[in-house]
Amino acid sequence: MKIIDNMHVLLLKGGFGSERDVSLKSAEACSKAIKENGLNVSEIDICETNIDILTSMKVDVCFNALHGSFGENGSIQGLLNLLKIPYTHSGVIASAIAMNKIYFKRLMINATENSSDPINFPRTLKILPDRSIDLKDHCGTFVVKPTNGGSSVGVKIITEGNQIPLINSSTSHNLMAEEYVGSKELTVTVLQEEPLCVTEIKTSHDKDFYNYKAKYEKNGSIHEIPAKIPNNTYKKAMSWALRAHQIVGCKGISRSDFRYDDKNDKLYMLEINTQPGMTETSLSPEQAMFCNISLKNLVKIIIEEASFEC
Repeated sequence: MKIIDNMHVLLLKGGFGSERDVSLKSAEACSKAIKENGLNVSEIDICETNIDILTSMKVDVCFNALHGSFGENGSIQGLLNLLKIPYTHSGVIASAIAMNKIYFKRLMINATENSSDPINFPRTLKILPDRSIDLKDHCGTFVVKPTNGGSSVGVKIITEGNQIPLINSSTSHNLMAEEYVGSKELTVTVLQEEPLCVTEIKTSHDKDFYNYKAKYEKNGSIHEIPAKIPNNTYKKAMSWALRAHQIVGCKGISRSDFRYDDKNDKLYMLEINTQPGMTETSLSPEQAMFCNISLKNLVKIIIEEASFEC
């Protein structure tokens, strides 16, 4: 959509889930950038304000700074569609598919398996009724994570045995398990149908993987940009990120995460994020800056991509 003078932007933030704090930090950075673009902004924390207020507000566009459930799974997108309010980021179907890691994985495998460059994923492991992994299915390190979720909340790496721990009450159901693969964590942001670059994420010594603290604490991780990986792998990660963005039907911006096995030169896709973090330690703004796109301009581009689905 075209940005006009005195445009009124509604910034949705907060929410109820485990990613509330991340959303508030993203919203803080985005609110500042929206104002720097000369636009008017009203902020609503959906955890503290009755969502019914949306039916009476006069706004030109909604900037969705929510993360996790409700704001990222297609729910708020459906409401905004009904209200005919243009909104940023992906729509209902793309959001719902991307939020469910198993559905996303199945879609990408089926869509690319007969292509010249099929997208690989870590093998899914069967979780038995007693909350264990069948050793006939896999023997070694594996990863357990919520099927729906982000920011690495509830992710556990199991190095010994085959029993899945009770993570907590909010993530004790709808879990999935995968074989642990690779040694390098990679990510690619796609903006306006263009992959920006590949970043390798190196975590601090006290963190065993790119977990919540590594993502959002200062100095929690080191971002090597561009990633120092073989050129063919670099291009493959960029290509896979764009293909995933397009196959799922993402809009505006997305970020795809990967693991790279440098010993066997094999790349694995993990997931796609339709609401990448926009905090001061977030990867997508950093990749945009590497491509000479400031946070101010990044937010402007995302707003210009806003629309609603009829």
